[in-house]
Amino acid sequence: MRIALLNPSVGFSDRRKSIPIGLAYIMAFLESAGHPSTGFDFGDSTTSAGELVEQYQLWNYDLLGMSVYNESFHVALDMAREIKRRNPSCFIVMGGPQATATHEAIIRGHREIDGVVRKEGEHPTLELVRRLDARDGLDAVPNLTWRDRDAVRVNPEMPAPDDLDALPFPAAEFVTDREYGKLHFYDALRDELRPALTINTSRSCPYNCSFCGVLTIGRRYRSRSPENVVEELAFFRDRDGIDYRHVYFSDANFFVQAQRALGIVRALHAADDRITFSFGTRVNQILKAQDVIREMLTVGLRFIEVGVESASPTVLERLAKGVGPEVNDAAVSFLTRVGVEIALDFIMVDPASTVEDLQMNMDFIERHFLDHYPHEHFYTSLALYEGTPIREFYEERWGKPFVSGTLPDTADLFERAELQVWWRLVQDFGERYQGRIDNLLAKTETLLKHPLAVECLGERAGPWEELSRLQLDSVTLRHAPVMFFRRLVDRLAAGTKPDTLEEVGLRGFGRRGTDLDDVLTSAAAGVDLLSDQLGLARNELDRALQISGAAYQ
Repeated sequence: MRIALLNPSVGFSDRRKSIPIGLAYIMAFLESAGHPSTGFDFGDSTTSAGELVEQYQLWNYDLLGMSVYNESFHVALDMAREIKRRNPSCFIVMGGPQATATHEAIIRGHREIDGVVRKEGEHPTLELVRRLDARDGLDAVPNLTWRDRDAVRVNPEMPAPDDLDALPFPAAEFVTDREYGKLHFYDALRDELRPALTINTSRSCPYNCSFCGVLTIGRRYRSRSPENVVEELAFFRDRDGIDYRHVYFSDANFFVQAQRALGIVRALHAADDRITFSFGTRVNQILKAQDVIREMLTVGLRFIEVGVESASPTVLERLAKGVGPEVNDAAVSFLTRVGVEIALDFIMVDPASTVEDLQMNMDFIERHFLDHYPHEHFYTSLALYEGTPIREFYEERWGKPFVSGTLPDTADLFERAELQVWWRLVQDFGERYQGRIDNLLAKTETLLKHPLAVECLGERAGPWEELSRLQLDSVTLRHAPVMFFRRLVDRLAAGTKPDTLEEVGLRGFGRRGTDLDDVLTSAAAGVDLLSDQLGLARNELDRALQISGAAYQ
């Protein structure tokens, strides 16, 4: 039986580094049962659905499975229609959070889709393969929603697997039209780029955040043993011939059980004391296990992706976070105090946000993240994924459902005119300035860390004055987005609604109180001049762009 599993395009992604791990687990599971498959990853492809089907002959399979999200759903449908046109007998099945949340609507409304595997896919997909291969009925395939002539059938669910150690490692290969970049982590303590590996050590999360797509898959938390995680690292080092020295734990919430998490990182450290690691979790869990965090620092902890989301108590309640702003402050202050780098998960605005909410968010960022880089948190908005309570909340608030299979555009949903102004000008600032700021910050900070630059500054020799000016420009560029967005919030709070970035204020930046464009020009000229004076090869600064992409994966 010819089997393909496919990750459709979400239409955007400039940092794709690793394979779609859910599909990789299913492919490895099928392989272990004697059913090899071909993987296709078009997650960030800009090629049209029809061209991809044609180029990779995607109709040439008996079973084709797609993992879909809100962002990729319609691309997946376009691909399915073209595959069915070429090969009507191909059985096309969807899975993933979006498909799980809307399984009946998909089968009822899209005849190009033959089935949906709900929730976790390894065992149901294997049973589907066996039934199709034997030409048996599909009634006994667990978790399957399917079309029986014109009827929609919803098969009973099987329990999600408890023994995650029994699953084979996600050692699948994917065909892609855009080459994977190498995954690295920039270790600021050692000033080095480290080859990195993504490992998932658990499934689900027991919390109820109203915006989280994990809720559609189920909240029952299960985990792997430390020994199994160590074996996976060794397996991929051997397979890839790469000395992976940083682990990105990709769990939805790695720190649900602090002692379990500590056991895993202790085991990794015992196996190789060069290993560093990072993970994501909630603020309340950090405060409950501060001693564990301190010990983790001794065995390689480098940064934590922290689910702060908002500094507004009203928004936090709407998001069902179960914590107040004081918990966010306490957790971030603790991590800063003990020296843990923070990657900030933040939702700057949602449709019901007020100017007061924005003010609280800006206050929080200025207290804790004035020097934080990148500045991605300013550009975030709430995504209303299907199957989540927050989407249902806004459907009730609006008095009508959103169109199934779509992800509503935040710009169309703001309830207050001030927030519409905020969003428009934030996007304008991002398009005009943020990319230039990011690029220059990466280059200036790498140049300033170069041993020759450090020596010149320390001894006040050579181009030390130019280096000092570049230092000041670098600080200005770090602070510029915060300063601009504070000005914008203050103007909105005062009752004015600026139309342009200039009306918000693009002057008064840095030591000279100058125009932001002038700061950018000065920094760019300084980088070019000092690179020549210090005799730096161009690729030494190009490395900076790798670092800026690796520091907060």
